[in-house]
Amino acid sequence: MTDQIDHKLIDGTARTVRVLFTGRKYGLDYYQREYTWTKANVAELIDDLATTFLDEYDEQDARKQVASYRPYFLGPIVTSSVGGTRFLVDGQQRLTSLTLLLIHLTHLSRKVDGTENLTPLVYSQQYGANTFNLDVLERSAVMDAILNGTDFDPTKASDSVRTIWHRYQDVVALYPDDLTERALPYFCDWLLERVVLVEIGTTDQDMALEIFESMNDRGLRLSNTDMLKGFLLARIRDSEGIQEANSLWRSRITELTDLDKNADSEFLKHWLRGKYAQTIRERRKHAAPQDFDLIGTAFHKWVRDRTATIELDRPADYARFVNYDFKRMSNRYMQVLRASRQMTDGLEHLYYNAVTGFTLQHLLIMAAVTPGDDDDEFRLKAELVARFLDIFVARRMVNYRNFGYSTVVYTMFNLAKDVRDCDLESLRSVLSGRIAEMGESFDGVRSYRLNQRNRRHIRYLLARMTAWIEDECGIGVGFTEYANRQRKHPFEVEHILANKPERHRDEFDHQYEFEDHRNQFGALLLLPKDFNASFGSSEYREKLPNYLGQNLLAASLNPTAYERNPSFVNLITRSGLPFKPYTDGFRKSDIEERQDLYRQICEHVWSPERLGFGSSSSRDVPAAGT
Repeated sequence: MTDQIDHKLIDGTARTVRVLFTGRKYGLDYYQREYTWTKANVAELIDDLATTFLDEYDEQDARKQVASYRPYFLGPIVTSSVGGTRFLVDGQQRLTSLTLLLIHLTHLSRKVDGTENLTPLVYSQQYGANTFNLDVLERSAVMDAILNGTDFDPTKASDSVRTIWHRYQDVVALYPDDLTERALPYFCDWLLERVVLVEIGTTDQDMALEIFESMNDRGLRLSNTDMLKGFLLARIRDSEGIQEANSLWRSRITELTDLDKNADSEFLKHWLRGKYAQTIRERRKHAAPQDFDLIGTAFHKWVRDRTATIELDRPADYARFVNYDFKRMSNRYMQVLRASRQMTDGLEHLYYNAVTGFTLQHLLIMAAVTPGDDDDEFRLKAELVARFLDIFVARRMVNYRNFGYSTVVYTMFNLAKDVRDCDLESLRSVLSGRIAEMGESFDGVRSYRLNQRNRRHIRYLLARMTAWIEDECGIGVGFTEYANRQRKHPFEVEHILANKPERHRDEFDHQYEFEDHRNQFGALLLLPKDFNASFGSSEYREKLPNYLGQNLLAASLNPTAYERNPSFVNLITRSGLPFKPYTDGFRKSDIEERQDLYRQICEHVWSPERLGFGSSSSRDVPAAGT
């Protein structure tokens, strides 16, 4: 590096999202890390954008009034320009995530009149070829699949490519319903014109690297967790007590961050929100942030300002808060986190909800359990909450209802207040009442079908249904294997009917009618990827013998599955499920019958009575199998 810096080599300019993505190509320099954003990062971005926009938005506004909406600052990026391409020195995580959001908005905008065509912000033509504006060769295949709505196998891809694929699924799931339809054009205008980043640009690569190092190597600021610790420990007063609490706090924070780098702050947010928050910001113009929101942005300040709410007064209160409440609740949170990542006996439904991406279960569990609960009480409460959420999520899936963070956070927060510190039977009573009030039921299965947005949901539902049937019969590989995308041949959604409409002209007058029935839920199975590769285009009669060697849901199409299979026959007798084989073909009326079978299977798998929400007054949560 030279001793003298030419300031003309550096330019810092505020740029809108539109400017950053119009007529520009970005590359990645050699020292850039992988794309590593987590689902929590994407959820925070979407929630921040949605909340800021909805604070300003009014249905009565003309679109030109968006120009006066409050802007949102998304932070700095650093670029170096070489040969017409801007290399991202710092900021690729944000620009990659914004690109994924723009693609989702592109898909949504095709269905809403008056919405701008956003594709030029995603890709454009250069030297006669269409390339993505964030142009990274190894990402081309996954970005093409995302843009075109086609399937993609991330199992053998690089870490960045795999993460991009999963984060796009999260964008789709987390995007709030109230930013579709009429609000969508307004939101797109606001995102493009009022969301701002500061670009620090240079034409000197050495200078770019120096800026990058300067931004990333300076001393770290104290985190919210550090500042909360300082506030609490200082009020314990006596040095011996401070030392004891400090030792506990440090060791526990280390345990949390060993599980996940953000687990310490996520735990504190869920705990404080679940136990103490009373209010949440209303979704209206200029609404002020309330307890829930303030805890999310600066929980150390919220605790400092709400000591009366938390009953912190004397030094002994602060010592108890750290040495008992914090110690016990952080231990429970770590158990919840582990059970969300790996199937755990007695806490199975925490894992199911984690597979669907439903993160708000941590808030509800932290609200319901108490520091004084023994191990059995904790596990029973946590599993009961998770079972309720399992029903909630599955019903919303089959009714095409979004269950992303922004869409349901108000519902979950109000429920958290209702279950706060409940004993087991009170908790069961509250959750049973909420199930009875749910607006959605499995009647939605009657019209449920595969589309571009719900393949992941269909795959999950089929995995649960398939695993439940086989678990009831004492066979099968189990849900974890059906859901495992890392297998050599992962299970995928398979159409019973090949995409050959010409074979079915006697039943369907138009191709769209054939496609509609082919995509019905009852016309789908979960089968290994290599099966689909081998038999996907075969006639139904050619597939039928091969279904017999697969899971029971697939095998049930074949009459041989009902022979010398007493456990399966007993399940049919016991449950009354209308299983039947289809020997001569799989026709339009057969799809409709199978659709009703799937509806009834869902009602068994997610039966409130089976999951412990019936009239039983038993202390225990009954075993529910898979």
